[in-house]
Amino acid sequence: MKAYRLAVLIKEFPFLSDLPLGYDLESINDIKIRRGDRSLLAKKGHEDSYSYCDGGHHDYTDFYAIWSDENDGHFLKLASSGHSATGSGDRQDWDADTIGEQLFSQKINPSYIVEFTKDDTDDNGNGELRLSMIIYKMNRFDLAAYHEQQIDQAASAIKAEIAAVCAA
Repeated sequence: MKAYRLAVLIKEFPFLSDLPLGYDLESINDIKIRRGDRSLLAKKGHEDSYSYCDGGHHDYTDFYAIWSDENDGHFLKLASSGHSATGSGDRQDWDADTIGEQLFSQKINPSYIVEFTKDDTDDNGNGELRLSMIIYKMNRFDLAAYHEQQIDQAASAIKAEIAAVCAA
C-alpha cells in the first residue's frame, strides 16, 4: 500500500520529487497532510548534532516553503535554530526566526509548507533511523491577516515600551 500511496502523493504534490531532502521518498516512514495554521507559523526548524571519534548523531526538522508564479514552482528551505557539539567539548548554538517571520521578511506567500524530520538518535547502529514528513496546505490560511496581526502586536509592545520610558 505504501507504493500506491506514494504514487498518489507525488501526483497530487509534484514538488515532492524536487525537494533536496537527501533521502529517497520511498525511505520516508510516514507522510501526513495537514492544514496550515497559526501554530505552524510560530514554529522553527531545529537541528541537534553531536560527533565524537566513534560516531554521533544528527537529528533535525527542516521546513520548506513551496509556491509558484505564472512560470515556475519555487521552494525555499527555511532557516533553523539548533546546536552542535563534539566530544572534545566544542559547542555551537544558533537561532532562527519563526516560520511566519521568515515568510514575512522574504515576502513569500506559500501554497504549501513541508516539514521534514530526521530522527536517528544513535547513528552507531543501536537506534533506528526514522524519517517523517508533513505537508501543510496553506491555501485556506489568511497569511496577510496573520502578518497584520503580528505587526499590530509589535506596534503595541513598542508603544508600551516608549510610554514606560517617557513615564520614568
